[in-house]
Amino acid sequence: MTVRPLNSVFIGGRQIGANCLRVLVDMDAPPQLVIPDPDDVGVDSWFESLVKVAKELSLPTLRGARVKDESAIKKIRALKPDIIFCIGSMQLIPKEVLAIPPLGVVNIHPALLPKYRGRYSTAHAIFNGEKETGATLHFMDERIDSGPIIMQEAFPIGNEDTARVVYDKFTEVGTALFKRFVESLKRGEEIASTPQDESKATYYPKGLPSGGKMDPSWDEVTKKRFVLAMTFPPFPMPDID
Repeated sequence: MTVRPLNSVFIGGRQIGANCLRVLVDMDAPPQLVIPDPDDVGVDSWFESLVKVAKELSLPTLRGARVKDESAIKKIRALKPDIIFCIGSMQLIPKEVLAIPPLGVVNIHPALLPKYRGRYSTAHAIFNGEKETGATLHFMDERIDSGPIIMQEAFPIGNEDTARVVYDKFTEVGTALFKRFVESLKRGEEIASTPQDESKATYYPKGLPSGGKMDPSWDEVTKKRFVLAMTFPPFPMPDID
């Protein structure tokens, strides 16, 4: 079996970012550079700090930088990565960076795209009464969560699942998807992808379901969905009186 060297840059955050960074190292494909989110100061919160994990793995790290900064763009361009992984990061990737790697920039989104593009996808899926959601590994483009789909896997949303439970399921499934993808890259396989069906796309901007406020006129089923959608320890619940 042919094993292809993998030159990459890793932009990341959240637990799925830490998990996937470890996957690369475990598979003998460490990135040339790790770029954590600028607010990562090296201390764990509800997820592991990518700064801390990169240090433990002895990986070159660009701390406190925004990907859109000219200095960061120059550094990435100088490395000539084949591919860029953007996993769990809160940063928007500028077109100048999207154009650098010949194999593209890859992201993992916590939903079954093209549905639930945007933020708080798990919370919106629960509030809307979805019975399943999933993880989608896709190419990034200049729009939000709209690039071609490479891999996708669904998992059920249980009747009592909170947003935190569903997000943790996504982290596990998304990490497994990432490992499969890296395995295929190392075998030198061509990356197959499918354009998203825009007629089925839904987009949720930055806000929480119902603006994070319960409507007292809702029926009991809707109220329960709202509570489950808003339950994400360690963050406090909003006022639901």
